Amino acid sequence: MSDTSATPPMTGYAPSQAAPRADANFGDRRRAPTTSDIDPWDLLRAIWSRKERLLLLFVIFLTIGAFWVLTMQPTYVAESQISVKPRSGEISRFDTPERPQQADPISIESEVQILTSGALVPALVRKMNLHQLPEFNPALRNGGAISQLLQIFGVTSKPRRASVAAITENVLESLSVYRRGESRVIAIRFTSSDAKRAAALANAYAEIYIAQQVAAGNAVNEEATAWLKEQIDNLRDEVALSEAAVEQFRGRTGLFPANNTTLPREELSQLSAQLVQAQADRTSVMARLSLATDLVDTEGAIDTTAEVLASPLIQNLRQQEVQLRAQIAEMSATLLPSHPRMRTSQANLQDLRLQIGREVAKLIRSMENEAHISNERVRTLSERVGRLKGRMARLGQQEVELRALEREAVANRTLLEQFLGRYEAASARASADGSVAKATIVSRAPVPTSPTAPNRKSAMILAIIGSAFGAVALVFLIEAMAPGFRTAEQIERQTGMPFLGTIPAISGAKSSAGIAASTIKNPYGYIAEALRRLQSNLLLARVNGKPARTLLVTSAVDGEAKSGVAGGLARLMAQSGYRVLLIDADLRRPGVNQTLGLHPTWGLSEVLSGRVEFERVVVRDHASPLHVLQAGSQVSNPTSLLGSSRMTWMMYALVQNYDYVVIDGPPVHSASEAPVLSQLTDVTVMCVKWGATNRRSVMRGLKALTAASTRRVGVFLTGVDRRQYRRLTDDAADV
Repeated sequence: MSDTSATPPMTGYAPSQAAPRADANFGDRRRAPTTSDIDPWDLLRAIWSRKERLLLLFVIFLTIGAFWVLTMQPTYVAESQISVKPRSGEISRFDTPERPQQADPISIESEVQILTSGALVPALVRKMNLHQLPEFNPALRNGGAISQLLQIFGVTSKPRRASVAAITENVLESLSVYRRGESRVIAIRFTSSDAKRAAALANAYAEIYIAQQVAAGNAVNEEATAWLKEQIDNLRDEVALSEAAVEQFRGRTGLFPANNTTLPREELSQLSAQLVQAQADRTSVMARLSLATDLVDTEGAIDTTAEVLASPLIQNLRQQEVQLRAQIAEMSATLLPSHPRMRTSQANLQDLRLQIGREVAKLIRSMENEAHISNERVRTLSERVGRLKGRMARLGQQEVELRALEREAVANRTLLEQFLGRYEAASARASADGSVAKATIVSRAPVPTSPTAPNRKSAMILAIIGSAFGAVALVFLIEAMAPGFRTAEQIERQTGMPFLGTIPAISGAKSSAGIAASTIKNPYGYIAEALRRLQSNLLLARVNGKPARTLLVTSAVDGEAKSGVAGGLARLMAQSGYRVLLIDADLRRPGVNQTLGLHPTWGLSEVLSGRVEFERVVVRDHASPLHVLQAGSQVSNPTSLLGSSRMTWMMYALVQNYDYVVIDGPPVHSASEAPVLSQLTDVTVMCVKWGATNRRSVMRGLKALTAASTRRVGVFLTGVDRRQYRRLTDDAADV
């Protein structure tokens, strides 16, 4: 191994860091967090780097905007105002109360909708001959010089006659109607390219609206009146039929009215009252008879009954009995009981008692007769009430039918009376309001003296602002959609891998051969210095505390100048006094021989297959002390060959004989050998073409490398536009 102290001093640094540190230049995906977000500062720097394009786009957009502002046609706005009167009670065709006069917001908005609905536009078109104006009739417009030229060559046809709908749509686009605050005033605005026409349209539209209101009111009144008259005639017939049906039903069933009820019900009510009274009388008679019967056997008790007390004959006989008893008592004091006078008096007393008994018996028989009569009367009334109740049960359904017929007749008559009242009110209102409009013009539109649009000053300011924003947005979009990496910050932020440097783009010859040749032809040029910075990063790399001595150079896809970077770096290191071996491990598409200008010969594939010894196939670079092991002949399965134990032992032996071993490997996405080779080397350099290689391809390639090995991996930008890169990074030392 050569003494590194004899190596000329070189400037070695990592461009993304302030000062190199051991084991800080190469890393794996666990080294730093990654993000796929777009850095706004990167985009701003990218936009500023495109300031010439930005200025050009701004001028183009501003020119278009200025042309648009200068060619804008002036427009005039005229406004007429109408006042909507409170709505009087409307003639309703239905049985609802008439609504009072009102000017509620809903009714005002309804009138606004009528004005903007387009129903009045055809009348305005006829009145103002708008179909003859190109402003409203698309068929009359020339369409500009380009349109006329296309019509001449038959590319487009002349516009046909515009339809009424198209004219109406154009008129409505020029019309605006709105309510003035919370008032009943509605403003009608028309926009036109002619000031007089704008005023005439606003006034004519207001007049047409008022005329339409009058005509619509008359039509509504006439229609409602005619409808009411027809309904009244029908209701009269219905009333007559319903009343006749009631009378016919009454005559057929006998359900005639009596004291607010029917005759059967009245009779039942009277009989029920008589039955109750008869039952009460019978109860009273039976009670008196029972009492009298009980008192007959009691001495003198019968005299206390009301009937006895009320009988004059019995009372007279009782008085005679009392007098006779008194006489007998007087005579008993002087006469013996056997005295004739005493016997006569006793006989008279006995006769009086017999006579009183006969009278009492008569009273009892009279009371018994009265009780019998009461029973018969109750029985007779009960039978009559029962028969009448049975009849009422049969008449119940008929009464239900009668009430239904009566309700129908009453409803028809009530409805007839209501319709008669509404018809009289409608006729009176139609006569009074026949020619009165529901709105009046409160302000006619004057002819505008100045256009309302365009405001050229504001439009120009808007065009300037819009042009600036449009230019910035377009450049921003272009930069945001850029597929590749452009700065070290983008690489380290999005991949988490260290940035190892850049190499400028080479014009003319092939990039790989040009890079390798520049290290010989111009050893102090930009390309040579870029490779020296990469060499410095390699010299500073540490693996397990030891210097890295094996290096794999690969790329995500083809065309990244990886062979040129590997050849140029190996030449520089060999020129620095190191023993360096360059191995072309891209067995599918070898490129080292073309990069260094060597004649193809046996190489790596023959050594690994055991067909030849290493010493017989290794060659020396004609322009430097570099030793080269070419790819050799193609094999069917390069992956198994490079992943064999023979390859591992060969790398171990080479490290014992060389200071550095540089391997030019295949692209990660073109072959599967790159991850295998990364396991055999201390560090891996992935070459990425500046601004061209898709970022996702790079990310997938790095993921494949770091997934296969824990070795150090870094990213090296190739084909860099030095001028653009300085603008993006403000660092001229990087390229």
